[in-house]
Amino acid sequence: MNLTEQDINELRKTPGDLIRLMKQARADALAENARRRALVLRYPDLAAKLTEPPIRHTTPEHWTGYVPPASDAPSLGGAEPINHSPARKALVALVAEAEQRSATARKGNAA
Repeated sequence: MNLTEQDINELRKTPGDLIRLMKQARADALAENARRRALVLRYPDLAAKLTEPPIRHTTPEHWTGYVPPASDAPSLGGAEPINHSPARKALVALVAEAEQRSATARKGNAA
């Protein structure tokens, strides 16, 4: 969700709007984390990769489904530094592989 300062100022005019938006954004993020986690853990070979470098969770179940954002918070100059974390790259690849497998399985069941 990308809000400008003007958006936030407008939301502050109506009591509760900003708080409701923040709560909804958090609920959406938690639901997306749960979806990703369940999807990856469905495939034992992908789940096992959660314990390998560069991710290195103690067990696959320790992963919450969180994938760090592609860019960091905007700097004062306005440019958004890109997140080059090897762990992020590995998590994105795992989720993409799990989504591809799931889509392929759905197509196979539909036929």
